[in-house]
Amino acid sequence: MTQNSSSAQGNQQLSREQRYAAYRKKLLELKDGAALREVLEREMLLEFVRINHGNINEFPLLKAQQNSVIELMCNRGQHPGYDFIQKMAGIFMTLVTRYDKARANDDKKAMDVVGAQLHNTEVILIKCVQGIVYGMALITDNFEEMVLRYFGQESLNDYSALIEKYELDINFWHAFVQHFVASRVENAHKEILAERKYNLSKERSFLVIRFLFDDILAQLNPTSATIEKTRLQKTYELSEAGFKERRRAKIVQNTLLRGLSFMPEGFLKEGDYLNAARIVCIDPISEDFAREYQNRIVNKNKVEKEEGNRENSFEFLLNQVVALGVGATLAIGMTSRNFFSALEKFIPGETKSIVPLMRNFNTAALEKVLFFMLEHHFMHILREIGMDEGGKIMVRSARARRTTEAEVDQLPGISKIRKAKLFAVDSTKKEYMLFRAKQPKQLGQILNALQVEPEFLEGIKTLWGTPLFRVDIMVLVNLEQVSRTTTNLNAKLAEILSKYGVSAPRSANTPAENATRS
Repeated sequence: MTQNSSSAQGNQQLSREQRYAAYRKKLLELKDGAALREVLEREMLLEFVRINHGNINEFPLLKAQQNSVIELMCNRGQHPGYDFIQKMAGIFMTLVTRYDKARANDDKKAMDVVGAQLHNTEVILIKCVQGIVYGMALITDNFEEMVLRYFGQESLNDYSALIEKYELDINFWHAFVQHFVASRVENAHKEILAERKYNLSKERSFLVIRFLFDDILAQLNPTSATIEKTRLQKTYELSEAGFKERRRAKIVQNTLLRGLSFMPEGFLKEGDYLNAARIVCIDPISEDFAREYQNRIVNKNKVEKEEGNRENSFEFLLNQVVALGVGATLAIGMTSRNFFSALEKFIPGETKSIVPLMRNFNTAALEKVLFFMLEHHFMHILREIGMDEGGKIMVRSARARRTTEAEVDQLPGISKIRKAKLFAVDSTKKEYMLFRAKQPKQLGQILNALQVEPEFLEGIKTLWGTPLFRVDIMVLVNLEQVSRTTTNLNAKLAEILSKYGVSAPRSANTPAENATRS
């Protein structure tokens, strides 16, 4: 979204009196129309965003994304951040009325006092919008990076088309998952069946149809090239760049812990506060706040006079930081809600395990979510095919940690015995080897038995820590249950295989005979 957004400094801005006049006109229209309180509040916020978009950094140029910002700001949804916005909107409308009354009475003193209060409230609401815009822009930029990294440069046009067409709501995420995940899984499934890239075997009391997740991943077009970060991504990442930046983020995080305490206990996790703080640190006001915060700590024993100009006061800076935090948590929270609602169609009942990954939409988390979606949507398709068979069919996945044989051969002190004890050949990929150990404890026992050197141990730890797995996705047909519900096992197994588009091995044996062979 950053590439399709504007800088606040580049937009024509209305003067203070022009803005106040526009607020007054809209409020009078709504009151004359006897609008309900909720409608009045929403319409005033709509007008507020329209009037002030030129004062907001990174405000989107695309109409659909402008509407996304407006909907997040103006809708009373299932997020406690709306309580803060509703409260500030109420204060704002009251001050607009008071200012209009003072203006009508030509009361200069009242106009100055109320005008200052109105200006400060206006700034707080702008910072709420600003937090939403930063959060949204960061999400769309991170998804754009993921698309580029795993689907190739040509796919950016498809992503841009979705951004232009849809608001960032459930419809956008549904279209995104359908295009980048579901369609690729469906194409991979067709190719797997057409090219017979599956394995049929009997394992204990199950007939197993085994698919390789590698065949799903073959639909991607990943790149190892360095991807240039957007302006907003770079600014976000600066919050961890050095001591000064990390200290500022920590000050903001501690401030949000108190400033967002109106939200229900447990609604935000520690990581949510840190992520919100890093988004707040995108805004220049965070630097002013951190500087004043530290000054107050240094001068806490000195008598300080409150500055006459409230814009420069510490409390005003603090309120802006909190407003930015409200907007950021609102954007992340509601986008996450919409994303998971869309996912339910593609991986029903499976989203719970990835909820922690989607609390900040960083690029590392998005990579894990992408692979999760690809795997579990394929499993969902397989479950749907066998749904009529009930408990006779299960769909499961199994993981085996693996590494390249070239990396194994480079281990210091590797020998044929060590290689054979620690690794097995990956029959699905000749250049890879599988760890024989399934758990760290088991790996440790093998290494102790081999009495390896410290250099070898460090090398093995590095390979083990690399998140590289072979994933098998299996349809498990329970032969015992099938045999209890049919008088013709051969025909029933043939029927099940036919449902899955799977052909039995080319032999003189029937499916039942192939399944029961030891």
